[in-house]
Amino acid sequence: MRPASSYRLDTDGIHDMGGMHGFGAVVVPGSDATYHEGWEPRVFALSLLIGIEKLGQGSRRAIREEMQPDDYLRATYYERWLWSAEQSLLRKGTIADGEVDGWVERLRSGEEAPRRDDPGQARRVVASLSPVRPLGQARDPRFSVGDPVHVKRMRPAGHTRCPRYVRGATGIVQRVQGVDAFPDIGPYQGPHEPVYAVAFCSDDLFGASEEGSWTVMLDLFDSYLEPA
Repeated sequence: MRPASSYRLDTDGIHDMGGMHGFGAVVVPGSDATYHEGWEPRVFALSLLIGIEKLGQGSRRAIREEMQPDDYLRATYYERWLWSAEQSLLRKGTIADGEVDGWVERLRSGEEAPRRDDPGQARRVVASLSPVRPLGQARDPRFSVGDPVHVKRMRPAGHTRCPRYVRGATGIVQRVQGVDAFPDIGPYQGPHEPVYAVAFCSDDLFGASEEGSWTVMLDLFDSYLEPA
């Protein structure tokens, strides 16, 4: 196979790697752990806080997907989140260029990390974390539990939450999850539309395997689907 650096990164860039070959095993020892270092949940919380409290500027498409492909591949999952958080704060002017480096030096010299307790802010963040809204706040769902659906074949020009390995496949709707903002516009600022949990057979997606067949479950937006 070609090395990762030789892949052409056009409409489906390195930031949307689903189904691309040459990047090693998907499941590796320890990959089922949510966090591997103590700083990682703090970065996750910081990223959520920046968005909810509007401390930064830009979106995933406008920031993380501008990360250079080589840097993206070298970085761990939460290193990418950390890079995006810093860039977002810089663009909004919440922090100044070089300010993070100054904090790092002070902490290395033994200065105690600052703390802040803000119960009101904590309540706002928790209240905003519902992943999808109940039905009734967008158009009625086109599909019901048990319906076969076909994922459209497409090559989006920008951000998408439809993995390339499932495009063109047929699955069965297992649940109507609710509605959420369509992520391909904005992202996460588009119109709200139904989201479905769709089950696929692994053989249909990846071919037969010595490991046997298993079910692949994906949450997919209405715009990605058509009747099978």
